[in-house]
Amino acid sequence: MTVAVIGAGVVGMATARAIQRGGRPVIVLDDVDPGRKTSFGNAGFIAIDHVLPLARPSVLKRVPSMLLDRNGPLTLHTPSLFWLIPWMLRFGRAASSTQEVAKGVDSFGALMAEANIAWKAEIQASGLGELFKSKGALYVYETLAGFEGGAQERSLQAAKGTAMEILDGDQARELAPGLSPHIVKGVYYPHGMHTVSPYHVVTTLAERFVAEGGRIEKTNVEGFDVAGDRVTAVRAGGRSIPVDAVAICAGRASGDLTRYLGFKAPLVAERGYHVMLEPDNVRFDLPVSPAERGFFITPMREGLRVAGTVELGAPNRPESWHRADLLKKHLEAIFPGVGGAETSRWMGERPSLPDFRPAIGRAPRHVNVYCGYGHQHVGLTLATATGRLLARLLDGESLPPALAHCDPGRFG
Repeated sequence: MTVAVIGAGVVGMATARAIQRGGRPVIVLDDVDPGRKTSFGNAGFIAIDHVLPLARPSVLKRVPSMLLDRNGPLTLHTPSLFWLIPWMLRFGRAASSTQEVAKGVDSFGALMAEANIAWKAEIQASGLGELFKSKGALYVYETLAGFEGGAQERSLQAAKGTAMEILDGDQARELAPGLSPHIVKGVYYPHGMHTVSPYHVVTTLAERFVAEGGRIEKTNVEGFDVAGDRVTAVRAGGRSIPVDAVAICAGRASGDLTRYLGFKAPLVAERGYHVMLEPDNVRFDLPVSPAERGFFITPMREGLRVAGTVELGAPNRPESWHRADLLKKHLEAIFPGVGGAETSRWMGERPSLPDFRPAIGRAPRHVNVYCGYGHQHVGLTLATATGRLLARLLDGESLPPALAHCDPGRFG
């Protein structure tokens, strides 16, 4: 039973590894080398504490003011505005619905529980230990109002058994020396884990996959051959590759693939930026997130990575490099004097669906097509969980009931 996994990012490679361990031949198809797209530049944090979808009333209320602020944590890529209107309307409906928000909480609870187990197993199985550190994570707040704004998520986390410690400003500075004196509160998650090189996580998964008999082809997927309710081949590079099953894990490009199969994946590019800096005066070894500014500061193998914020846009549009410059200004405000010369900058298109729940499960109308995309800014976190869940579906098992809310066919 040959399975084609489309997408060689962290979700695709983790899915390929999980299916491979079930004893099936697997081929991975992508038009770039493993890990060279969105998986290359994330903040590196395994965010198993994430339980609230971004589509919720409190965020919706802040959207107008945030979108007017070009330097805010959430903004629009202005040239993409008309393209984004249908997606934004769907986002508004999801964010204003108590039922939809509850679906997000239920699904993320199930996914994060799976992610915690899945990453630990994958680190051992693929020899990734040197690429991960278990130092926890620190969220810091510049105002008491900002801290109180996170109360709902902390309450949900506590109900699910998440370990956390509430800190005052001085305690936060002890944990992360160099923090600005104006930090008033912190929340420390002692069980947090991060990678020191997201790109090398993907390339190591790819190397192990090939070493154990998997195939990776650098090619552009152009469509599918279909017989009845089954895909029989993937058309790529001018030829047809016979397959017994397909897993669509192509990130933002997954929407292009689902159109060939007659269903919708309304994905936008949740454009995230990073700047790499020389690690001057870095005296902390865990990810730090200034929550009110929406970004992460993570010590990595290649230097200090400053990554995050959200810029919603159409695919394949030019970068807004002022967003990278903004990250450096944020860093100076939070960690004065920390970080040296800039060594590189990057933008990636995180794939986001309007209800901010991923699509995980069997595709509509085709019994041998499986989906794992739309992970927005928790793609690294949910990669191994997604792979394990899709592998179980291939084995004839059912998904946890809460993941019915992640049905790939829910958009028609």
